[in-house]
Amino acid sequence: MGMALRAALFSGGKDSVYAALLEWPVDLFVTFVYEFPRPSPHLINISKALELAGAMSVPVVVLRVHRGREMAEEAALMRSLGVSRIVAGDQGVEDHLRYMEALAAEAGAELSEPLWGMDEERVLEGELEELSFVVIGAEERARELVCRRVGRGELGPFLASARRMGISPIGEAGEYHSLVTQVRRLGASIDVGCREVRSYDGYRIALLDRSPQARALITGLCSASSPTVDGGPWPGSIV
Repeated sequence: MGMALRAALFSGGKDSVYAALLEWPVDLFVTFVYEFPRPSPHLINISKALELAGAMSVPVVVLRVHRGREMAEEAALMRSLGVSRIVAGDQGVEDHLRYMEALAAEAGAELSEPLWGMDEERVLEGELEELSFVVIGAEERARELVCRRVGRGELGPFLASARRMGISPIGEAGEYHSLVTQVRRLGASIDVGCREVRSYDGYRIALLDRSPQARALITGLCSASSPTVDGGPWPGSIV
């Protein structure tokens, strides 16, 4: 590309969006599609994440990576794009930080982790000043959170729920996953409706309504042999 780029890792979840906002502006969102042992709430609903990126006016690159070759393929993409700075939204999981440090080194880029080491409740407070979100997946103990909408003014009630369930208030260990529905400073928002909730190995995942525009965004992402959840089984692979 001939120019340095600031790329933010992007799932559509609140931590990835908030980290990008703390480093704003960013030039590009990057989404990696992994071969998870169970379905990911973010990948099941990837069309809505892409719709959110469009509402934020940030281009997004989606790359499927293959098991055992994840870092090499991710670093190759970053180098090919000319990425000079990678922004990620980790707060306290050491393994995630070490992986991101190694990826940045392999890609020849700087790493920014603006949430790292921050108090979890402070992170959530900052997120709710900037964002609204909906919970799109949760462990069994936090199942009542699925499809819950959280926005400004909801900090106290949400923290109370997290404490009662014994989970991280930001879901740092995957206790729950979110999708941002509004970014106030950018005037960006998307419509999100929960169509149904399914259970997979004890993990609850919301299936969100998809607009025709959002459906068009993922044409070709799902293999014909592994259809999306719309009227079909859980996807086994995304290409």
